[in-house]
Formats: sequence, C-alpha cells, structure tokens
Amino acid sequence: MFRTCGGTRQSPINIETGNVKTEYWRPFSLKNYDLKPSQMRVKNNGHSAQVEMDNNVAPRVLQGGLKGEYIFAQFHFHWGGESSKGSEHTIDGVRYPMELHLVHYNAKYNSLGEAVEKPDGLAVLGVLYEISSTDNPALTPLVNTLKNISEAGFFSEVPSTYPLRAFLPSDLETFYRYEGSLTTPTCNEVVTWTVFSKAVPVSETQMSEFRALKMKQGGNIINNFRPPQPLGNRKVFRSSTSAENAGEATSMKKLGMAMYFMSTMAVLMMNM
Repeated sequence: MFRTCGGTRQSPINIETGNVKTEYWRPFSLKNYDLKPSQMRVKNNGHSAQVEMDNNVAPRVLQGGLKGEYIFAQFHFHWGGESSKGSEHTIDGVRYPMELHLVHYNAKYNSLGEAVEKPDGLAVLGVLYEISSTDNPALTPLVNTLKNISEAGFFSEVPSTYPLRAFLPSDLETFYRYEGSLTTPTCNEVVTWTVFSKAVPVSETQMSEFRALKMKQGGNIINNFRPPQPLGNRKVFRSSTSAENAGEATSMKKLGMAMYFMSTMAVLMMNM
C-alpha cells in the first residue's frame, strides 16, 4: 500500500552485537527532561497508547552523536500479546515484551509535520522493557489512566507526577545507533535511531493494562510491532563511554586481524 515501506533504510532491525562498530560520542545532553510537565495526556489512537506533554519549555535532546538539536513531540509504546514478544527492535534475535519510542523532531524545522519530510527530520529514542516482579513507578500514573481510554479514539489526562527523564534507563551512555525509518506507514526514511542497551522494568500487571486497550475494528491492541527489516548495507554503531575505549576496540579488532593473517601465513609456510 505504501511504496516507501519497501525502501532500503527501513526500521526496526535486529541488532547483531557481534557486527556493530564502536564509536565515541559526547554524552547526551537532555534539556528540560527533569522538569515535570504542566499537563500530560494519553490517547488510544487505535494502534497504540500515545502520550503528549505540555511544558513551559520543551524537552530537547542533543549530543550523543546526533547532528543537531531535537525537540520532543510525543512518546508511544509497542507491545505483545504475551511477554515473549512485543518490542520492535531485537538484540541478537531476542524480543522484549514492550518498547517505548520517544519521538523528537529537528529544531531547524517548524513542526513535526514538516520534519517527517526531511532526511534528518527525526530522532527517536528507543527504550526496551523487561518483566519485573514489581511495578515500574514511573509507569503507574499512565497505566492507571489506561482504564479510561480502553476504546479507540478516547483520551484522558494523566497526573503529571514524573518528568520525561523518569521514562529513560539510568544508563544513557550505552546505546546502538543507526539510520532508519518510521515503523508505521508511511515509513518515511528520516529517523536517526537510538536504542538503549539497558532495559527498564515493567510488571505483568502493568502489561495487562496495555493489552486491554481496544482497536477501532474491535479486539484488543496486541502485537502492534513491525518485524525486523533487512539491514542492507547500513552500519550499526555502538556507543563508547570514551574515545580511548573506542580506539581500544578498533585496535583490538586490527590486532585480531593481524594475528589471523600471521597464523594463516605460518600454516601455509609449514605446508610448503
């Protein structure tokens, strides 16, 4: 139905940790991420729970290898009908029960609508969830509100208890980076993706509230994730906490290749 969804830079992908390039970037700078929103609302849009915030000053993200400054627009979730699946991105083939996408648009454009038409328009932060025996406190106000929006098209105010930073993992320095697309039509290939390697907790009780949301056509919203798409000739990068570590990783790779070459030559000479 949408030709762009068959492009060469599609998302999500399976991240093969043995086939990534280590890169050093300055740490993320999160502006206004620690400020509680003046208003927060969640909408059942028929295929996800989407959250928007009103802030006196908009949260922004920069550095972390991003080429510019990006303004927060909204976040939403993807989840499975059971906890063996749900995330859009997979790491070494492993699926997580849920994935959060924090969508930002490039500050040099006037709006999200304008940015989705530009190659450098969006930066999305992807957060993976893992099952915990206890509730995630930051999700509690939102999860409690989901009961009010079980039907598609409904929206409700959410208590502004937590700032945006509370939805991110504690470790922001370890992540994967690649160039990709929106994961829903029209699949615009305009997204710089960041997928944090550290998962955050969510309980089965909290997951059950997401799975109780209804689609427009009836039935529950479950398995609202796109399968991994071909990586093609794209590179996937893994962040390093220092330039020295990045250099060390490169040096080790070169050393490994040199050792392999030397051992191969030794074997050839022995057989001559």
